[in-house]
Amino acid sequence: MNKISVGVWTYGACSDRYVSDGYKNRLPLTERLEHLGKIDGVKGIEITYPCDINEENYSQYAPLLKKYGLEISSMGVELVCDKQWKTGSFTSPIQEVRENTVALVKKAMDFAEQIGTEVVSLWLGQDGYDYFMQSDYRQQWKYLIDGLRECAKHNPKIKLGLEYKTTEPRLKCMVSTGGLSLAIAQCTGMDNVGVTMDIGHALFAGENLAETATILLAQNRLFHLHVNDNYRIADDDMPIGSVHFLHFIEFFYWLRKMGYEGWYSLDMYPYRDDPDAAVKASVEFIRGAEQFVEKKLAGYSFEEMQKKAPSDILSNLFQKIFE
Repeated sequence: MNKISVGVWTYGACSDRYVSDGYKNRLPLTERLEHLGKIDGVKGIEITYPCDINEENYSQYAPLLKKYGLEISSMGVELVCDKQWKTGSFTSPIQEVRENTVALVKKAMDFAEQIGTEVVSLWLGQDGYDYFMQSDYRQQWKYLIDGLRECAKHNPKIKLGLEYKTTEPRLKCMVSTGGLSLAIAQCTGMDNVGVTMDIGHALFAGENLAETATILLAQNRLFHLHVNDNYRIADDDMPIGSVHFLHFIEFFYWLRKMGYEGWYSLDMYPYRDDPDAAVKASVEFIRGAEQFVEKKLAGYSFEEMQKKAPSDILSNLFQKIFE
């Protein structure tokens, strides 16, 4: 079974633009680790560099990670939630901003290697545009490809996962879909540039989870997974399985069939929920879905199903679910 990690922001204050101070008290990272260390099935954490753990404070948290048996599954780079990224990061028209972006990502990659973390995720939520005729798309594309290639060459041992999203905070994000992320990775010409697939972002983009994951795996570009759920109208970051049951059954089937060996990293924002309960529910759903796929769908025949009417295919699946 794939290992499960949890983004430490799950235990944050969970603020929104209506309650900017958040719905909860802001727990220090030490307490977040303590919570996660007590939940069965959680083997790791995901952090954002340099906000959570960095070169200066790693020695403080390393003993706690060992105590609770937690690894750092992946780390993101803070390229969104600060006004310095107002004009973008890799694609900013300001040269100094682009240079600062590349320098920060290189530093994050070196730190990731130091602590034994394989994937650095890049969510470029400020790279894009808000209005028509606002951006020089040709120049943005060149800046993005050149910047990613420079970072990838800096440390080929570390994988860079592009975390795509159609919108937010920019109204139109440049790295917006699984297919476009794959194209960007391939255009860099670097094998260590791929995709961090956030399930909520994929749903929000109108994608079929299994289809996108299968294509990325076929091209050896699916580096990391953020798992959560939503109603497809916003990035709700709900516990996985809250809404899309059949989507996830097919999704886990194809992950197993394609041999995905990476982490399942819970990326949730439980505004009004107890974070421990949200994590436990997600762990239970993942393990349940894995067991269902292994026991009930291991011998599934697409050749046989393609001979049946669509309604018969659904009936067959429902029988397996409820038997």
